[in-house]
Amino acid sequence: MKKKCVIIGTDLRLSYFHTAISSDLETKLIATMTWDDELQASIDQLEPHILFLPIHPLKMECPFILPKSCEVLFVGKQNEEIKQEIAVKDIQVFSYLEDEQYIWDNANLTAEGFINYFYTHEKQAIYNKQFIITGYGRVGKRLAHALHHLGAKVVISVRSEHQLFEAKSYGYDIETLDNVLVKQKSKSAYLINTIPSRWLENTHAACFKYVFDLASNPGCLLDSDENIPTNYALATSLPGMYFPRDAGLLIAQSVQNHLSLLKGEKSSVERS
Repeated sequence: MKKKCVIIGTDLRLSYFHTAISSDLETKLIATMTWDDELQASIDQLEPHILFLPIHPLKMECPFILPKSCEVLFVGKQNEEIKQEIAVKDIQVFSYLEDEQYIWDNANLTAEGFINYFYTHEKQAIYNKQFIITGYGRVGKRLAHALHHLGAKVVISVRSEHQLFEAKSYGYDIETLDNVLVKQKSKSAYLINTIPSRWLENTHAACFKYVFDLASNPGCLLDSDENIPTNYALATSLPGMYFPRDAGLLIAQSVQNHLSLLKGEKSSVERS
């Protein structure tokens, strides 16, 4: 008998995720981003063994209470209500956004998504353009690799000395984050931010031809709620925007791998 799995969320990626795991689980997709009395009642009635929460936090309009039937909870970005409920329940909890394979594969989709976004937004070639990438984590590394192979001039800018010289060893130009603004008098470079914290003065966006912020909301601007620069774009969730099927299958692979580990079996999900 198949385990029951309820998937919550409105992201288009989840419809592909739903289809991918439906051969192994008895699934139901509930398209909402609000946890309210109606959703709580539906969850209790369905009695799922597995509950999948969306990538972005749910809006809470009533207490978050897991059903007694729930054995495994998959979480994206959590809010306090979810954290508090997890703390008092004896269940398996898996954060798919922290799955290392998922992170790297999703970084590849983000890099390819940015290229699509740039072409659509700027209607220019990447070849021979200068891109300053702030941050050299997974997304920064995959972006640098992709842009370099399209003929761009890539500069990596971070505070970490370790990451600076790692980037230099791969042939990229480097600049410390503290100095990156000083050398942008010509306004000829595009800035791609991947650092998930507010560090850039809004007025300093004018130092760049355009600022593409790929970090999670609220992005890198210090006062991002007002006075948004005209040359600034918060471009998040690029995999879901351009490749929802591929991105949904990545989530499916992560979930199935984890369930298989719990059962001591190999994953049955294949990316195609």
